[in-house]
Amino acid sequence: MYKFYNNQFKFASGFKNFLIKSIPNIRKTQLNIIPYIILGMIISESCVPSDIAKVLKEEFSSIHFDSIIKRIRRFFSNKLFKPYIFYRHLIVYVLKSFVPKHSDKVLYITFDHMFSKHNYTVFMMTLRVGTFGIPIYFKYFKDVSNNDAFKFNTIESGIRSVSALFKNTDFKLVFLADRWFGSFKILRIIDELKHIYCIRLKGNIIVYKDGNKFKAKKLKHRKYHSVIHKDVLITDERYKTNIVYSPTNNTKDPWIIVTNGDPSKALKSYSYRFGSIETMFKAQKSNGFNLEKISNSSLESFETMYTLVCTCILYLTILGIDYSKNTRCYRNVKIETHKTYITDGKKIKKRIMSLFNVGLTLFKLAFNSLNYIRIPLTFKLYDV
Repeated sequence: MYKFYNNQFKFASGFKNFLIKSIPNIRKTQLNIIPYIILGMIISESCVPSDIAKVLKEEFSSIHFDSIIKRIRRFFSNKLFKPYIFYRHLIVYVLKSFVPKHSDKVLYITFDHMFSKHNYTVFMMTLRVGTFGIPIYFKYFKDVSNNDAFKFNTIESGIRSVSALFKNTDFKLVFLADRWFGSFKILRIIDELKHIYCIRLKGNIIVYKDGNKFKAKKLKHRKYHSVIHKDVLITDERYKTNIVYSPTNNTKDPWIIVTNGDPSKALKSYSYRFGSIETMFKAQKSNGFNLEKISNSSLESFETMYTLVCTCILYLTILGIDYSKNTRCYRNVKIETHKTYITDGKKIKKRIMSLFNVGLTLFKLAFNSLNYIRIPLTFKLYDV
């Protein structure tokens, strides 16, 4: 008789023990269902209740399939579950033991909006770990046209909340964002909190320099190297800051980056935005949990669903990092995460699989496997 390792009971018990440690006063009824939903989401790569129900076995084998779906849906709409509080406790627990890889202790925080078709808008903030991002703050809104998602108060609340996560640490936060967030109010609040911003500007934003007024795209720029403009004034409020104009060779839309930090590092810092948030949005949608399949749920149900999706992404990214850091523990599992290319006679190692996808692949290989594969369930976050 074959023995299966890493079965449903083992994973569910592991997730349950972790939730007991990380979420104060979590309800017993929530402990009895959340671990299974997380497991079902990962195995099915979906947040749709019927897809989750299809992959749940063992303890759920004696339950009618429609009853499993109803049970999952009831939890998604349960008003006693507080998604924001749940995830806040979770991320605080994970971050308290996090140690950056680099001695400068710089952490990159990216914020942007995510749209799920025309149904929901999410204001998301991520922490860059390696070349991927983990969700550390989010706020949901019904409909993509909901103006509340784009108001300054929403963005300020997120920035202050993330700043508070690292209040008693010596980490240096660098906030990254695209052109939509070039408001002087956003820059000012980051500056007041003693953090650094590297945010892309729209080309038509007003700039004052040397007594002259013109659009940012008219600033002096070069074809092959960046140009730094220190102590310029932007917008009609004349907010004092620095602007870095990227090289314009082979591009019709060069970067115009505003920063209150070291201008010589602004372009490199801003480049971290793409991997830290765009790949995570992809993991939530087509490359992960197919969030866009959800179209008619209430905002309350979407909130719970989205929170657990972020929990799955957080865990799988941590698992992918563990695989990368502790290779000796995974000698019997070979996942091709990098490829080596020869360019100009030099070997260049390039990542071809994100940390999230490494974790997802490893988890699915281990689930109900005939061979034992080490799968930690402690949510221990390393930097890479």
